[in-house]
Amino acid sequence: MKALAILIALTATAWAHKPSDAHLALAADGTRVTGRLDVAVRDLDGALQIDDGDGRITWAELQAASPRITNYVRSRLAIDGCPLELGSAQLVNLSDGAYWAQPIEARCARAPRALVVTYNLLFDLDAQHRGLIHVAGQTLIVRDGSPVRVELGAATSVGSFVREGIWHIFSGIDHILFLLCLVLPAVFQTKQARWRAATSMRDVAVEVLETVTAFTLAHSITLVISAVGLVSLPSRFVETAIALSVVAAALNNLLRTVDARWAVAFSLGLLHGFGFSSVLVDLGLPSRELIGALLGFNVGVELGQAAIVLVAIPLLYAIRRTIAYQALLWGGSGAVVCVAAIWSYQRCFAA
Repeated sequence: MKALAILIALTATAWAHKPSDAHLALAADGTRVTGRLDVAVRDLDGALQIDDGDGRITWAELQAASPRITNYVRSRLAIDGCPLELGSAQLVNLSDGAYWAQPIEARCARAPRALVVTYNLLFDLDAQHRGLIHVAGQTLIVRDGSPVRVELGAATSVGSFVREGIWHIFSGIDHILFLLCLVLPAVFQTKQARWRAATSMRDVAVEVLETVTAFTLAHSITLVISAVGLVSLPSRFVETAIALSVVAAALNNLLRTVDARWAVAFSLGLLHGFGFSSVLVDLGLPSRELIGALLGFNVGVELGQAAIVLVAIPLLYAIRRTIAYQALLWGGSGAVVCVAAIWSYQRCFAA
């Protein structure tokens, strides 16, 4: 029963909807700050129950809810020393649907060198929500209600995208399971046509390094070509393919069809790069910010991967001769096949 509960939880976690984003674009001119806040209509409905129950959110419903939306925004958005005035909103269509676009104007006591922005929308409803603050050629990613300082005239912080890459790995259960399926058999190797527990930590480390390097190279290639717009694939196809790659990696542990796991890591890792790129594409970064964002995000992904591997491999090596490891290798891989197969179906056919 406990195993079934875990299986259901993993399935639900991996099929959560695309993390919601809201965009706050600001420009400072002397003591005057102007801009616009774009929030997805579906997210506002989740926070304020705008729909009358028929499943369609109409412009009339949005207009009727306008005072509540304005109060909601006013209570959760602020710029230190610059009182906000909210203008009349309109609807705009972005890549993932309709957004409520609210003009913003503020007057500061003196011309600021930096803006201290407190953004606290939707975090209580969606732990994966991102507030994307665009100011004077830079983009900052906000994941909680803590105030952020935006230096006017500065470039996009590479560090913020390093953190985003780390967060993306640790929050992406499909990427984690894929990586663990790749390294799980490394401590149970073939010797003279027989499978035996590894006798050398060095041999294990070399194999894991080859596997992780192949995965890194593969997803870096497709991350770059997708993020710069050379190749664009439908999100449904990419997410379904990633789930199927997890099925393939776990199934290979059971059948041992391809023992060269670096080849499995490279070929299937190409799919994961397209998934990683969606994080950057959704930001709508201008080309001048893209190189730093790509570099920082990829470094963050690698740091996240390294942390997982550095924890997993010593533990697996320590238990490699035990029944617990055999249960993990065979039973765990079998469970992953089932879970990832469900993800594949959901991602391909669910509305």
